[in-house]
Amino acid sequence: MGSVAIFLVAIAGILVLGAVGEIVFRKTQLPDVLWLIAAGIFLGPVTGILTRQELGRIAPYFAAITLVVVLFEGGSRLRLTEVSRAAPRSGILAVFTFLLAVVTTAALSMLARWAGWLPEAWSVQHGILLGAILGGSSSIIIMPSMALAKVESKIANLVNLESAFTDAFCVVGASAMIDVLASQGTQGQSPLLALGRSFGIGLGIGTVGATAWLLMLRVLRGSEHAYPATLSALLALYVVIDHAGGSAALGILAFAVLVGNADIIGKKLDIPGLELGSEVRGVHSQIAFIIKSFFFTFIGAMLGPPWSLFALGVGLGAVLFVARVPGVRLAVLGARLDRNEKRLVDVSMPRGMAAGVLATLPAAAGIAGTERLATIVFATVLTSIVVFAVGFRSVRKALPPPAPRVALAETPMDALAADVPLAKSATPPPVATEPKGDEPAQE
Repeated sequence: MGSVAIFLVAIAGILVLGAVGEIVFRKTQLPDVLWLIAAGIFLGPVTGILTRQELGRIAPYFAAITLVVVLFEGGSRLRLTEVSRAAPRSGILAVFTFLLAVVTTAALSMLARWAGWLPEAWSVQHGILLGAILGGSSSIIIMPSMALAKVESKIANLVNLESAFTDAFCVVGASAMIDVLASQGTQGQSPLLALGRSFGIGLGIGTVGATAWLLMLRVLRGSEHAYPATLSALLALYVVIDHAGGSAALGILAFAVLVGNADIIGKKLDIPGLELGSEVRGVHSQIAFIIKSFFFTFIGAMLGPPWSLFALGVGLGAVLFVARVPGVRLAVLGARLDRNEKRLVDVSMPRGMAAGVLATLPAAAGIAGTERLATIVFATVLTSIVVFAVGFRSVRKALPPPAPRVALAETPMDALAADVPLAKSATPPPVATEPKGDEPAQE
């Protein structure tokens, strides 16, 4: 079979595996990303069809596109009403678990540095960077898993919004540490000053870009090319912010949050027609699915030696689970959750696309000592997903069946933040109809 045929068959297989994986998840509660990572291991370390050298050459480009897609997917679904009023417990949970993960990861990495597993250039700042990369659970795994498994809404809402918050924490925290480490070699410039400058430029350009695009939404309303135009704007915004020396990730996130809340902003400003249409959200969800399928396959193909760093990643995955438990217990004090429900929150800690993308950025920025960082992060991602898969399947069986609820596709995002069931029934009440001719009216 020729190389082109192998390439096409591999792409077809990955996409089919991603779709079938969701069907399998409904039956087994085993996340679909496990099969995608397994496919990557088969294509990479096992058969050698994909090599780490080849993937390493495309990693910066693939990571940039993935980062744009992931940030827009997560940011556009963060409703301003949720952030401002409806998710205090999820916010507390996100802060506790993120900080514990950062501190624990940094401390363990310094022990690994002392043992000689990490390079001489490794410092406490490197450890904090690694902790920020691995600090949050993955919304792109958590949200579909909770929906497909029909988890009780009070638990699903809690961990869904936590994962959305920690995705943002990871991006902002890792970007901050990359800026700090990169500025250490700049003469006469304070790291904090460089960080503030980077964040200010990113946030400023992202906000200006979002404001301009809000007006463009009225022009693009109903257009079949609304999504390609929006994606083009995101990619161009990334380049402009990066060229200006700002945090492109923070700028894209600011753009996504503002554009995703166009309807709310339009109502506040009394500007009709401002909304991110369902056609844009629908197409982007499909693009996010394709990117997710390829990225987790990419993670599997990149796994491998040095085995000491792979073992460090496995250990980090286990330690992150242990460190998460006290954070969860503190965050849910006063919440009416039983033992099994708390255990379900405990295991809802899979790392995913945000961590995988961020792992490739420090080396691309030329930060010494991070050349093998991706090996550690990818091994940690795999371990955390395995912990989630095993724990979720076990705990889910011990929970009572949930009350009927509205399907995820039909649920407003505002409902994700509420600490109440999304709906008592997905079936609408009967509606009285007018009689036709001599027919009696329906009661």
